[in-house]
Amino acid sequence: MTNIENKMYQVEVTAILGLNKFTKSLRLRFVDKKEAKDFTFEPGQFVMLGILGYGEAALTITTAPAELPEFEVAARSTGVATQAMHRLKVGDKLYFRGPLGNTILTDKIYGKQVILIAGGLGLAPLRSMIHVLRDDEKLAGSLEIVYGAKSPEDLLYKGELAVWGKFADLQLTVDKADKQWTGHVGRVEKLLTKIQKEKDAVAIICGPPVMYPGIAKILLEAGLDDDNIMFMLERRMKCGIGKCQHCTCGEKYVCIDGPTFTWKELKKNPEALV
Repeated sequence: MTNIENKMYQVEVTAILGLNKFTKSLRLRFVDKKEAKDFTFEPGQFVMLGILGYGEAALTITTAPAELPEFEVAARSTGVATQAMHRLKVGDKLYFRGPLGNTILTDKIYGKQVILIAGGLGLAPLRSMIHVLRDDEKLAGSLEIVYGAKSPEDLLYKGELAVWGKFADLQLTVDKADKQWTGHVGRVEKLLTKIQKEKDAVAIICGPPVMYPGIAKILLEAGLDDDNIMFMLERRMKCGIGKCQHCTCGEKYVCIDGPTFTWKELKKNPEALV
C-alpha cells in the first residue's frame, strides 16, 4: 500500500497550453519557495489539484522530477473542478495535495525494451516517463511509444511528437483521418501487433480500460510476463485517500494501491476493466 501524503501546497499558474479542444496543460510554480525545495515525486504519481469553491481533481504530473520546482498537469474539461481550471489565467493560484500513488519507474526497465502505449488522454500520464527516458538514454535499452487518438485534431502534445521521434520509435494512429493525415489509421491494438516486442520488455499502458484486455493479450502472446505489463487506472480516482469508495475495484483502492497495476493483479479483477 502506498503512503498517503496530504500536505497542502499553494501553486500559481505560469503557463497554459491548449492540447486539444477539451484538454489544457497547466504549468504550475510553488508560491512558497521553501516548500518547493521539499517537494518531489516519481513518474506516474498524481496530485489532488483544487480551486477553492470548485473542488478537486486527481491529475497525474506530466513532467519529469528534474523539471521541478515547476511541474505540469493536463486537465480535460469534464467536471466542475476541471471546467474551473480551464478558466484559469496566468498568475491565478490554486492548491494541491500530494504526491499520491505509486510510480511507473521501476527497476524492471533498466536496460530493457520499454513499450509505452497510450490511447487518447492516456498519453498525458505517460509523458513524465517519456521525459525521464529522454533525459537518461542509458535507463532503458530502447523505447517504443505507441499512441492513438480519435482524430489528428485530438492528438496531445503535437509540438513534442517530432522531438520524441528522435530518441524513441514513435508510432501514431488515429481512428479517423482528415485530408492532411498521412499516417496509420486504425486502433492502437492493430498498430501494436506490428511492433517488434522482446520477451523481457516492460510495457506501460494508459487509456480507456476497455482496450486493456486486448492489449494484454497481444503482449502476452509476444512472450511478455504478466508482471511486466502495467496498466494505469488513474481515470477512476476522486478523493485520493481511499475514503469516497469511488475507485474501489474488488479489494483494491486505485488511489492507494495504484493507480498503476500489473496485469497479474488485474486479470482476475473485472471491476477494474469497466
